[in-house]
Amino acid sequence: MNPRTRIFLTMLATLIGGSSLVLYTTITESIIFDNLSFCTSSTADLTLGSATLFTSAIIAGFIATLIVVKDNFVPHIFISLFLVGKLCFAAICGQWHGPLWFETGLHLSLIGGLWLGRYGAVKFPLAPF
Repeated sequence: MNPRTRIFLTMLATLIGGSSLVLYTTITESIIFDNLSFCTSSTADLTLGSATLFTSAIIAGFIATLIVVKDNFVPHIFISLFLVGKLCFAAICGQWHGPLWFETGLHLSLIGGLWLGRYGAVKFPLAPF
């Protein structure tokens, strides 16, 4: 593959994968579960919301992997660094929706789901080579 094409696909996968992750998590937290937070949501909402957030990360990782044609994991590193930066920014500014362990667990599940989506796309039999 041409190096320019590889760089373009890496940037495109990072933008589309990150944007889809932001879109899906926003839809989950704000629309489906009506401002999901540890303090105000029920146990059922927290359980289903956390599972839906994890699924959103899996889908975003899957999409990003299919864009870079399975041979590149750089977009996943950038998206993971974005999630770590978002967590640090929320910690510094005090923009929490619950205890530290809950927010950290949500962000770690997003990172894990992102990489699980990458693994699923690599093992996906119909993915391009």
